[in-house]
Amino acid sequence: MRKTTTRLNFTKRAIEQLTTPPENRAVYYDSQSRGLGLMIQRSGHRAFFWFRKVHGRPTWKTIGPFPDLTIEQARARAATLNAQTANWKSKDYEGEDPFRRRRDLTLRKALDDYVDRRVKAHAKNSERAVQSVRWQFNCYLSGWGERKLGTIRRGDVQALHADVGDNHGKVTANRVVQLLRTLFNWALKTECWRGENPARGITPFAESSRTRFVLPDELPKLFRALSKETNIDLRDFVLIALFTGARRSDVFAMRWRDIDLKRGLWVVPEPKSREPYTIPLMKEVVAILNNRRKAREYEWVFPSTSKSGHVADLKRSWAQLLKRAGIGGLRIHDLRRTLGSWQAAAGVSLPLIGKSLGHQSTDATEVYARLHLDPVRRAIASATDAMMIAGKVSKHKLLTGGTGQ
Repeated sequence: MRKTTTRLNFTKRAIEQLTTPPENRAVYYDSQSRGLGLMIQRSGHRAFFWFRKVHGRPTWKTIGPFPDLTIEQARARAATLNAQTANWKSKDYEGEDPFRRRRDLTLRKALDDYVDRRVKAHAKNSERAVQSVRWQFNCYLSGWGERKLGTIRRGDVQALHADVGDNHGKVTANRVVQLLRTLFNWALKTECWRGENPARGITPFAESSRTRFVLPDELPKLFRALSKETNIDLRDFVLIALFTGARRSDVFAMRWRDIDLKRGLWVVPEPKSREPYTIPLMKEVVAILNNRRKAREYEWVFPSTSKSGHVADLKRSWAQLLKRAGIGGLRIHDLRRTLGSWQAAAGVSLPLIGKSLGHQSTDATEVYARLHLDPVRRAIASATDAMMIAGKVSKHKLLTGGTGQ
C-alpha cells in the first residue's frame, strides 16, 4: 500500500491538526519549500525531511523532529540543500558531489546514512527498527564509532567477534558482525566508500535453537512468586505473556484501541512477522486487563514516562522474581515458548499452534489464514487450564495478587 502523499502550506497549526495515520506512514510536502516534507508515523511521531532527485539519484536527508524544530528552521535547512543542488547543477555536476560521503567515512556516519536512507525509508515499523539498530550499535560498536572505515581490519572484526562471544553470548556476537557487515556493504553499494569489507567471510559461531520453557515443576514456584509480586506491571506482563504466547515487545506495546474486551480479542498490529494477527484472549487475560482499565486515559496498556510512552524493559524485576521463585536459566522470551510447548503436550496440531503464536511459514500460511478463531481459542484455553492446574495456586489470588481488585 502506498503512503498517503499531500502538498500543503506548512504552518504550526496545520501540522498539529494533521491526523495520525491508522496504517503505514503519511507524507506531506510543503507548498513553499521545494523538497521539504513531513512524515507522520503511526505512533504520532512527526519529523521534517528533504527529498529530491539529484543528478538522477533519489536523495533523502533527515532534517529533524517537529515541534523540536520549527517550520522556519526546517525551511532554512531545505533552502541550504536546494542551494547546494543548484550550485552543483550549474557546474554541470562536475567536481565533488555535495551529497556523497567522503572516503574517510566513519563507522558512526555510515550508520547514520544507513538508518536515514535505508531503515527509515523501507522498514514497516521504522521507529522500532531504528531503535533496534542504534541500540545494538551503541551497546557493542560505539567504541568504533569515530573510526574511519578504512582503518577497520579483518583481524579487528575477528577479535571483536570473539570478545562479544565470550562476554555476551555467541548469538549476540554473530548479530554484531552481521550489522557491521551490513554497514560496510551499504557504504559500498551507495558509493560512499571504497575498499574491502572486513566483516565478510567471518565464520559465525554455531547457533542452536533454544528449547527452554517453564517446566511443570517450575509452574507452582512461578505462580506462588507472582501471587506475592508487588510490581503490578511485572505480574500482569508475565501472566499476559504466558497466557497469550505473544512476544515481549508486542505485550509491552499493547494499545487499548487494539483490544476488544467484550469479545476477548487482541489484534497485534505490528508483529515481528510483519503480518498483523489476532489473539483470542482467555478469561484470565481479560480479567487482568479489566483490572488495568484505570489506565485507559493512556494510549498504552503498560504506560510509562519513557520516550516510547510504554514500558520497554523489566529485566531487573524479572531476574529478582526468578531468584525469589528459585528458578534458573529462564528468559522472558521463554514465556512465549511455554504456551506453544503446553499446547503441543495437550495434543494441539502444529498449524493451530502456529496460528495462535502468529507464526508465518512457507507451507502453512494458507492453512493459518483459513482457520477460525474458535478452535484457536480452545487450543489456548486447554494449555492455559493445564498450566493453572499444574501451578497449584488460586486463580483469583494469582490474577489479583490477593488484593481483590
